[in-house]
Amino acid sequence: MDISLKNPFLLFLIPLSTIFIFYTSNNLNRMSKAKKRAILGIRTLIFILLILSISGLTLKSYVDTVTTIFAVDLSESTTKNHNDFINFINDSLEYTTKKDRVGIVTFGEEGEVENTLTDRLDLTEFQTNPGNNFTNIEDGLRLSRLLIPNGTKKRIVLFTDGEENIGNSIKEGSLIKYNDIDFKIYRVDSELKSEVQIKKIEVPDKLYENQKFDINVHIWSNVKTRGKLTLYSDRVKIGEEEVVIEKGENRFVFKDKATSSGLKSYRALITPEDDTKTVNNSYSTFSEVKGRPRILLVDDTSNGGREINKILKQSNIGVDYIKAREAPHSLSELLKYKSIVMCDVSLENLNNDFINALKIYVRDYGRGLFVTGGENSYALGGYYKTPLEEILPVNMEMKIDGKVPNLALMLIIDKSGSMGSEQYGVSKIELAKEAAIKALDSLKIKDKIGVIAFDDSTERVVKLRNTDDREKIKELIGTLRAEGGTSIIPALEEAYNSLKDADTKLKHIILLTDGQAEKHGYEKLINDMKKVGITISTVAVGQGADTYLLEDLANKGKGRYYYVDEASNIPKIFTKEAFLASKAYINNRTFTPLIGQYHEVLDVFSKGLLNLDGYIGTSPKGRAEVILWSDKEDPILAIWQYGLGKSAAWMSDMNGKWTMEYLNSNEGIEFFKRIVEWTFSNLENNKGLSITSNLEGNKVKISAKDRNNFNQEYETKALIITPNLEKRQINLDLSKPGEYYGEITIDKKGVYLIKVNQSKEGKRVKTANHAIAVNYSKEYDYSTSRNILKQLSVTSGGKFITDPKEVFKGNLKEVYGIKDLSRAFLIIVLVLFILDIAIRRLNISIRFNPLDNRKKDESKKTKNISKKKVESKKELNKTEGQREKQKLDTSRLIKAKNKRKR
Repeated sequence: MDISLKNPFLLFLIPLSTIFIFYTSNNLNRMSKAKKRAILGIRTLIFILLILSISGLTLKSYVDTVTTIFAVDLSESTTKNHNDFINFINDSLEYTTKKDRVGIVTFGEEGEVENTLTDRLDLTEFQTNPGNNFTNIEDGLRLSRLLIPNGTKKRIVLFTDGEENIGNSIKEGSLIKYNDIDFKIYRVDSELKSEVQIKKIEVPDKLYENQKFDINVHIWSNVKTRGKLTLYSDRVKIGEEEVVIEKGENRFVFKDKATSSGLKSYRALITPEDDTKTVNNSYSTFSEVKGRPRILLVDDTSNGGREINKILKQSNIGVDYIKAREAPHSLSELLKYKSIVMCDVSLENLNNDFINALKIYVRDYGRGLFVTGGENSYALGGYYKTPLEEILPVNMEMKIDGKVPNLALMLIIDKSGSMGSEQYGVSKIELAKEAAIKALDSLKIKDKIGVIAFDDSTERVVKLRNTDDREKIKELIGTLRAEGGTSIIPALEEAYNSLKDADTKLKHIILLTDGQAEKHGYEKLINDMKKVGITISTVAVGQGADTYLLEDLANKGKGRYYYVDEASNIPKIFTKEAFLASKAYINNRTFTPLIGQYHEVLDVFSKGLLNLDGYIGTSPKGRAEVILWSDKEDPILAIWQYGLGKSAAWMSDMNGKWTMEYLNSNEGIEFFKRIVEWTFSNLENNKGLSITSNLEGNKVKISAKDRNNFNQEYETKALIITPNLEKRQINLDLSKPGEYYGEITIDKKGVYLIKVNQSKEGKRVKTANHAIAVNYSKEYDYSTSRNILKQLSVTSGGKFITDPKEVFKGNLKEVYGIKDLSRAFLIIVLVLFILDIAIRRLNISIRFNPLDNRKKDESKKTKNISKKKVESKKELNKTEGQREKQKLDTSRLIKAKNKRKR
């Protein structure tokens, strides 16, 4: 056992503190000598213990505790070995002793603690998820090493296949050896069977419109086989070949031509005859094509984009003209376009990925959007409360005198037995319930809704009520079941009685049926509805419905009639009716628009504005610029800035039904062209700013180089859009003149879009775009297999094991255990301090003093001796007296005897 001090020089304070204590002891003179001496002794001891504590007094001794950390590889390449790892660990634990403590660290992309240190461990499965796309042995070993406490013997047992693809475990191995850690490796072999993978695709980073170029596809294989190699550009197949794949590296060349500007994506797919893993059989990359501006034109069933397509092509603007159902699914596909034009498009026919990407496309990338009207657009196209409504400068709800009128909507749904029949696997009654819920979602808080179901009787499913408790209403709607016959009149009477006294400005009924009902008896009921302002629309489902009756009811009830062959259209109709019922969204009349705010797009009308024959009703948002109004003060053309981009809303159509005068005049054609050009971004000027990126492990390193102004320093930020459209923003730091650097961690496969913005004094001066495709995990890149276990064992001084018995075997280097006495000293100091107070404040008598007792004993002993001397002297005197008396008596007897003789 050794005693050591961290700060031995502090011991000089002990004599100083003793002097200080006795120098300041005058205030103790009133106490008895015993108390004074006790307090001085206590205080001296307190100071000595405090000084020893701050001096870092420790005891060093050998310890026999052993800490063992199991570092387990949970990457994708070891998935099949996880149970083997668990069994091996559990078997090895049978050989532990009371001196052993164990813990578990798992690693993949990073290290995580599975089990903290314990003397008992029962492992059944791994709970942590350290990311299986990478193998980071370095991080697993680092965390294991840091988890071992000081003052114990150390051991790490590594479970892995050794296929490290991120980090540098050799460096960590050196630290393991330096720290005298017993290192053991349980290696599992990765059985690589027949494997073919696409290693990379090479295309030029920069291209120009109409440029021809080569596309090199690199394939690696560990077996000779045949396969089919297919190449796609922006989801369109541009090449396919039957190829012979040799063992090792293979290169195949395709040719292409850059026909349009913007980001151009490529994806290669190999289908080999002999292969094991398919996840590495595809690969994607990008290139940027410079050229004239290009727009994406989307229309729907009404062919509303036909005329604007002609206008734009005549203006030398590149156009990709597609139908709504063909809309792109990814942001990267949208970014090739300067702007997007949507003509009379219903959201029902657009995919959700397109709508979500559109928001980022305009707001964050500064691109443009131009939406035109028609009977399938705006509120009637399902834009209400969607990202598209958020982008546009108008709200889907119309207002009357600045207010949105409230509506009482009654849904009458046929629940007869025929509604239970299925179409494409879904029954009509289920679609009717979905339609009712969508109608509910279209209503405002101040609106009211009721639901009546009928067969040969009437059932009030939802009593007319406010829409505040929507979940309860949806629950009631969900109780509808198909059964019985068909009888409409009682249901209409029930709806009339519910609506006639409703305190709303608008009252509307939607009647849905697929069958036959009463032919007569509706006239009085319809007239009564008209008197109290109730309108009625009807929906005939399939050929079995009484179409003549339903159309007649809609015409007389001032509503609309719908016939559907496919029941799947029912929800769309109910949503549309919920909007139409609240106001006349479709405005069919001729008028001359009024100028609300001057804009340069109006310069073409030197002789005055042309007439329009109709439009879709909306209401402007607060920040919107309304350039044209209708004669009823509804917006006709509104624009605004949305984030970095621009959006414009034209509430009339583009196919000539309402805009014939515009499409038949040069002024109108130029007017529409100017609106589209206004949406083009003016931010896309990189002025010598170029971006490069490099993927290293799970990090994307981004570099921005300013070739023109390297002597200027800008605030540089990178906006990154992940594959699931999440936004990340990082600062790019100046690494050297004109070069800025930053990095992000990636966690998903897909396309990462990068936009770099440079600012000076808060003003944006440069911007540039870039993209990087993250392909399959490095776990499946067998072409660069890097097994480091042999080198790691040498660097760390470790050894390989195959049996659980070997885990806890071996002589570990002796380790000193260091015990810091500071805490114990401080506890003693606290006790002595309390004792000091008690002696001074309480009436405690102290009699025990070794010095005083010695003097008392000596004094008492002296007194006893003196007393004994006196008593001895007295006894002696008494004895001598008795002798004298005896002598005298003897003398008298002799004299008397002699006298008698005489």
